[in-house]
Amino acid sequence: MSDKPMLSICVPSRNRQRYFKETIKGLLRNRRQDVEFIFADNSDDHAVMNDFMADYRNDPRVIYLPATDQVLSMMDNWERAAHASTGEWVTFIGDDDFVEPDVAGLLERVVAHNPDIEAFSWGALYYSWPVEGEPVSIVSVAFDRSVMRLPKSEPIKRMFGWFEPTSVPTSGYSIYHSAIRRRLLDRIYAKYNNRYFEHAVVDYDMAMKVILEGEGFAFCQRPFSIFGACPESNSFSIGRLEDTKLRAKIFMEEFGRNFEDDPGLRDFPFSSFLGSTATIGVTQQWFREKYKVPDLPGWETGYAKACAMNTEAYRDREAFDTIRAGYETAFRNWKGGRFLKDYQPAWKGDIPIVPVSGAQASAILVRGDAGGAQTPAELWDVVSAMVARPEDIHVDEKGLPFPWEAEIASEELIQATGQTIQRVKAPKPENKPKRKKVSGGRR
Repeated sequence: MSDKPMLSICVPSRNRQRYFKETIKGLLRNRRQDVEFIFADNSDDHAVMNDFMADYRNDPRVIYLPATDQVLSMMDNWERAAHASTGEWVTFIGDDDFVEPDVAGLLERVVAHNPDIEAFSWGALYYSWPVEGEPVSIVSVAFDRSVMRLPKSEPIKRMFGWFEPTSVPTSGYSIYHSAIRRRLLDRIYAKYNNRYFEHAVVDYDMAMKVILEGEGFAFCQRPFSIFGACPESNSFSIGRLEDTKLRAKIFMEEFGRNFEDDPGLRDFPFSSFLGSTATIGVTQQWFREKYKVPDLPGWETGYAKACAMNTEAYRDREAFDTIRAGYETAFRNWKGGRFLKDYQPAWKGDIPIVPVSGAQASAILVRGDAGGAQTPAELWDVVSAMVARPEDIHVDEKGLPFPWEAEIASEELIQATGQTIQRVKAPKPENKPKRKKVSGGRR
């Protein structure tokens, strides 16, 4: 193993030892020597993971951070994992997720020909751990394996402008399921109060900093990680009213205070108890107010549409009506009710969920239990046989191309982007690249 690993994979965990163990076993099956693993336990019962990790004490790639005498906030557990990392690139995943360590080799080839790249994202799969009575998950494995460069304006408009959102911004580039270069993390740490993570919603806190401070962005269409959802996870609670309330309550308690009481949120009447979209909205509003980030035109409409999609995830009619009423009240009390008209959720609970697998035009749908898989790592064994090997992914030695869709932007957006970066004292945006057509290019 080299003195400085190419990639640090950080996995923080709290009280989900069953899943944490499976994730660790899946990761360490890979024998790459240019990757290090930081496993940060924050569980109430220290002995479970301490005993388990004793079997890996001789693996020089492993850094184990045991639980402390005092329960840490999620921010502090993530913070200590980031400080323990030494890799040129750093990524985080959840304890019920998976990432392919071989992405380290692709990162090395990308920066060899594109030394300015500081944030690298990739395709990801979404998997639900098996639960009795729940439908099996279906993952969509894209055929595309292209690697492209994105202009800085693209993640900015998707994060801060809520451009073409799902129930969340489609910007990417958090440290969570993306890789961030060490030099960018160092700049973020120095600028943002000598911390990597300042907000309880750690992934979006970091994403906004990366997007504003980063100087080069790249994306690979080929999947390299799996977002897992176990019954104890926040993502599993999406569409389940009581679970959503419980997760929000636990989240606030472990954070130590209600972050929605921040004075900067006085005029933003949304609550994390409404679901993931409202939580992200609250986090973003906190960030805007704290760092004086000006609004991008039209973001409110995109946010309202995302909130509608969040509401549509509730398939119990009573839960749907409760969440819809909560959002409607918030929109009615926000900015004179101007954006209530853009919040139009449709009831979809009557549409049955039928697991379907098979080939589509651009992807193949694979059952989460294909080949007997019971964990994300086991599913990855199946998926990896369907996609290109990392070493076979083409990286243009002349430099990564821009997708033509991302290059076409209005002068109003370019101007707003420049103002945003200037106001938060981030690096100047790159010059707009010369327009050329690039095949593929779908983000």
